[in-house]
Amino acid sequence: MIKRNCWLILFLFIILPEASAQGELEDQPQIFYRNERTIAGTLFSNGYGADIRFAKRKDAFSSFTYGGGIGIIQHPKEYKSQSPYTRDWGRSYVFGKMNEVMTIRGGIGIQKEIFSKFDRGGISVRYFYSGGLTLVLLKPVYYLKITGFKENGRIIYESSQFDPDYMQSIYDIYDRESFFVGVSKTKFRPGMYIRAGLSFEFSADELDINSLDAGVQLEGFMTKLPIMASTDNQQLLLSLFISYRFGKVIDGKN
Repeated sequence: MIKRNCWLILFLFIILPEASAQGELEDQPQIFYRNERTIAGTLFSNGYGADIRFAKRKDAFSSFTYGGGIGIIQHPKEYKSQSPYTRDWGRSYVFGKMNEVMTIRGGIGIQKEIFSKFDRGGISVRYFYSGGLTLVLLKPVYYLKITGFKENGRIIYESSQFDPDYMQSIYDIYDRESFFVGVSKTKFRPGMYIRAGLSFEFSADELDINSLDAGVQLEGFMTKLPIMASTDNQQLLLSLFISYRFGKVIDGKN
């Protein structure tokens, strides 16, 4: 009898957790028509950004999305340098950079589920596409340009934007100015973007959203973005991206 009871207890220890998990899953609200609010941090192949997105359910598998975000666009030839005169305490900078490029994006799109999540710990797969408007802020980068040397060896310099005719190497720059120098001379430039990708949603709770998104984005402007003092600045920017997105179901119907 004792041996039989031991086997029964072992059997219950194995079966009950599994049954409990199934019960938890069945007891969870099965939300088929749900609206979502999510926030994402994104790494692009040419920068990074963050956004907030709302999804309004159209039917059991698709949603209409809208939202906006901010970001930074970087040139593929950006490499950090430091002036040899201020190596121990100066600011690092990208030699030849003319403008910091910040973006404000807003758009609409569609998201559709193609593989559903059937149990706790599963993954649902969605595809999405969206498009909208981009507003670019071009903030000039200022340097301390060396203009000469005093008899005692002290360096004479002045604040200046990048001057390709004079600044031929890092030895022509004493240091970089503060980021806030030149803010009043920021220029604006409109553009448009489209993006598409796949979303892998893996939340254990039906009311939470946790997903990894990956895809491609194409962004275009009326003229080339003057990021670097070179001729290879682009007007059309094609980039890959990956995002971590998290949020909540903000309402739904069982």
